[in-house]
Amino acid sequence: MKSMVKSKIIILISLGILFSIFPIITTNHSFISGKNNKSSDYSDDINLDNKNLQISAVSGKIHIDNNWSAAKIAGICTGNGTYSEPYIIEDLVIDGGGSGSCILIENSDGYFIIENCSVYNSGAYWLDAGIELDTTTNGQLIKNTCSSNRCGIYLESCVNNIISENIMHNNDEGIFLRNCNNNSVIGNTANNGGGSGIYLNTCNNNIISGNTANHNTGGDGINLFDCNNNTVSGNIASFNNYNGIYLSDFNNNHNISGNTANYNTKSGIYLGFYCNNNTISGNTANHNTGGDGIYLKGYNNNTVSGNIASFNNYNGINLFDCNNNTVSGNIASFNNYNGIYLHSSDFNDISRNEVNNNTYQGIELWDSNNNDITGNNASYNGVNGIFFEDSDYNIISGNIATNNQNGICLNESDYNIVSGNFLFGNDKCILEDNCQGNEFSDNGSCTYGQDEDGGIPFELILLISVISGVAVIGVATILIIRRKRKRIE
Repeated sequence: MKSMVKSKIIILISLGILFSIFPIITTNHSFISGKNNKSSDYSDDINLDNKNLQISAVSGKIHIDNNWSAAKIAGICTGNGTYSEPYIIEDLVIDGGGSGSCILIENSDGYFIIENCSVYNSGAYWLDAGIELDTTTNGQLIKNTCSSNRCGIYLESCVNNIISENIMHNNDEGIFLRNCNNNSVIGNTANNGGGSGIYLNTCNNNIISGNTANHNTGGDGINLFDCNNNTVSGNIASFNNYNGIYLSDFNNNHNISGNTANYNTKSGIYLGFYCNNNTISGNTANHNTGGDGIYLKGYNNNTVSGNIASFNNYNGINLFDCNNNTVSGNIASFNNYNGIYLHSSDFNDISRNEVNNNTYQGIELWDSNNNDITGNNASYNGVNGIFFEDSDYNIISGNIATNNQNGICLNESDYNIVSGNFLFGNDKCILEDNCQGNEFSDNGSCTYGQDEDGGIPFELILLISVISGVAVIGVATILIIRRKRKRIE
């Protein structure tokens, strides 16, 4: 009996010793496995060509060069790379260690998803990123968090990828696409970056929609350079140190619609040189402190319609050296310097805009010719409803300009046609200075540019005159009748 008790005690002691040394054994095994076969560029990588692949969850950097099968064997991903069963990398936390990209996928055309990973501390080289895709298609980057990287997410020469619901913060660039086509960047947050929140360079036919790009201190909210046929819609790009949305140069055929670009240090929406055939519609660009609500510089054949541009430090909408553009149906009111401003811009259609309550002019043209200014409401502005300086051969018709200092003012501007405007309640309805050849017609009491008659429109004056005439005739008739009666008596 005693021997059986002794045996049980010996067994228990042996098991206790075994369990106590087991963590030491496994730790040493992991350490030895982790030291073997590290690449020079990715010192913390899992080298997927290694014959001794890890089978456990990955915490080191990942580099997949179209060798998904090896990654699957290593336990890095699941799936088989088809549309219905893509490779999936998920739920990892990866420290880039200050060099290279945390996750790098290149030369891949299989379907894959990288989801719910936290990646940080990539290298400082401009290609290094939390997640980098190079020459890759059919990828989805979903709900990842990328922080303190050179780029949060970087795509080079990639087609047909989706980047959605990721969070970028404290990266130099939030999301950066270069030479990429037909990708979708949807519903991401790219805030507090040292560069731009979202940046596209030489990219075509991409969708940039529903993103937030705020408080980026070293760049713009969204920046496109040398790009064509992209859709930038429904984004919020506010409180950035430069512009909210910036199409820098050589940008054509974009649809910029439904965005909010407020409180930026420069302009809300800025289009640089050689940007043609773009549609800027339904955006809100308010309270931009160092520029305009919407600024077009050197553009042709663009449409600016249905936007709200108010409370900007300069102009609500500004066209500089722009030709053959349409600016219609916008609200550029309330404390802009000018509501709409054209400088050295010809053959533009400025129509049906609300440009009220601005500090100086509702609409101002400077050195701009052959423009149509029609059907606008330019009222309650600090100086002029509509003002021309050194601008010739323009048509100003069918506008409302009330309760300004001057309804329409022309200075050194010749051969303009001013017709059919409603001018009421201004100190001067039409004012000319050093002009020749301007034609005035059907502008109420201002047909020939003379002072307004006490702020009363011509039609009302005519009506009063008619009524007064009838009254005078009536009184005279009564007096004549009375005199005749007295004579008879």
